[in-house]
Amino acid sequence: MDFKKIPIKIYGLIVLAVVLAVLAGILTTRILVNHSFVKAYNKGDYQTQKEESLLVGNVPEGYLPYYNLGNVAFERKDYNSAIGYYNKALERYPVGKKECDIRINLALAMCYSIDFDALTTQEALDTAQLILIKARDILLENNWATDNGVGHRDDDAQQLKEDIDRMLEQLQNKNGDQSQDDDENAQQKDDNKGQNSDGSDQSKNNSEKEKRQKDKLDKNKKNAMEERQKDQDFLDKYGNYGNDENGNEVGGGGSYKPW
Repeated sequence: MDFKKIPIKIYGLIVLAVVLAVLAGILTTRILVNHSFVKAYNKGDYQTQKEESLLVGNVPEGYLPYYNLGNVAFERKDYNSAIGYYNKALERYPVGKKECDIRINLALAMCYSIDFDALTTQEALDTAQLILIKARDILLENNWATDNGVGHRDDDAQQLKEDIDRMLEQLQNKNGDQSQDDDENAQQKDDNKGQNSDGSDQSKNNSEKEKRQKDKLDKNKKNAMEERQKDQDFLDKYGNYGNDENGNEVGGGGSYKPW
């Protein structure tokens, strides 16, 4: 057979076929690896090494392994790592409902990163509010949720945005309580300055001070119980998202299941 007589375009087609075969093999391998990861994930076995291997030559759907690794970090309560993975997933142009799922999970991870039991200083309150505002903005982008609820593209994103609004309102109320405490402390200092050497006045002031402290303590206990219950309701609502061992979606409509 005289190979010199084979047209150049035939050689080109042969090379193209080989390239396509190699790409198809790579894509098939990636699909099988990811399928194995998802299957194990649904059984509570987080095989991150498999998914991390997909970060090399991460095409197509470059967001997918970052999203799945974010889910693992979320399940392990490593919310800061989850936030990092979800942000990287968003940077790789997810489309349609997948973009929304990533945004919901990112906003949830940001909410869970807040230690609501540790909001005892003004700085901690301000930081928590800033995180919630950023989580809210994540959901508002591209109209997955909207400020007034009109024209939103996803019901889950809208519901989470409204829950974040309520959490922000709670923190703003805490800010008000903090300001009230400062006013009371200032008033107490003024009262102390106004005291004279009369023992009866001193005793009266001490009695009034003890009563104010007791009333304040009772109020704080009641408010703390109510806030913990609200936080628990939030966690119960969003904390069970995912899939059961059969791959069926469970929880309140959430979406941090793997793809």
